Amino acid sequence: MSLGFASYPSGSFVELMDKLEDGLPNLPKQEARVAQYMLLNVTTLGPETGKSLAIRVGVAEITVGRLMRRLGYNGTKDLKELLRQHYAVGGNTSVPQHDLAPHLRQALEAEISVIRNVFDQTTGKHWDKASELVSQSSSIFVTGFQSVSGLAKDFSVRLGLARPKVHYLSPHDGMLGEWITHDQASSTTECLVLVDVVPYAKEAAELIRISKEQGRKCIVVSDEFCHWSHNLADAVIYAPSITGLYLESTVGINIALSLLTDVAARKNANVSKQRLEWWKKNSRRLNLF
Repeated sequence: MSLGFASYPSGSFVELMDKLEDGLPNLPKQEARVAQYMLLNVTTLGPETGKSLAIRVGVAEITVGRLMRRLGYNGTKDLKELLRQHYAVGGNTSVPQHDLAPHLRQALEAEISVIRNVFDQTTGKHWDKASELVSQSSSIFVTGFQSVSGLAKDFSVRLGLARPKVHYLSPHDGMLGEWITHDQASSTTECLVLVDVVPYAKEAAELIRISKEQGRKCIVVSDEFCHWSHNLADAVIYAPSITGLYLESTVGINIALSLLTDVAARKNANVSKQRLEWWKKNSRRLNLF
């Protein structure tokens, strides 16, 4: 998929290690020292940069950059990004898990289970229906309440980059003015995505009823206690929230919304690619970044 404004090296950290191992016998002496150090210290490279790595090995920083370019990368810049991706996103850190406080270790395991739970739901019929709706509906309305309203707003922006006609709905502010239409038939191709957690907003269930009465489909993304959504929505994604932290976790909901954005983009790949290019161009013209 396209990567927004971010610029990432092609390939993965594992592929870099493979290239280092394969190329080691033919590398110049100084570059071979760097490669050998990286291969022997793969589990503790997370915090390194091109400069710190050069100091540890006893070579010039330019040697690290030359090695990366020889392997097809953009010098130490790509090395830093590959390390960041692997050790931050991949979950590998230079800090052993047994150094965590007991309650944090338990929370970590619980959060990992939450993520796995949400991903497991992508094989079910509710996910299939949600995927169909976010990719094929003529318009998407997104709303969220209380502490997760920010997640809903963020999702509406991200989904709007992947596909057209995505609107954030604020029932309190607009009093559903967006749903006033003389063409009731158009509502039957629209979809509402509602995000909420316990204690649920009083208007959440009623909003779904109104939406359904007007012909719209509905997806609910909520926590494991949302017993009422199953009988109202066309698709429900449940994200476990109890992980032992001070407040209920929203990691699962965030993952679910990110996956919905991804599936909308993948099912309309040409459209999403073009929209991302337009977004970049407009943002740069406004000199936002």
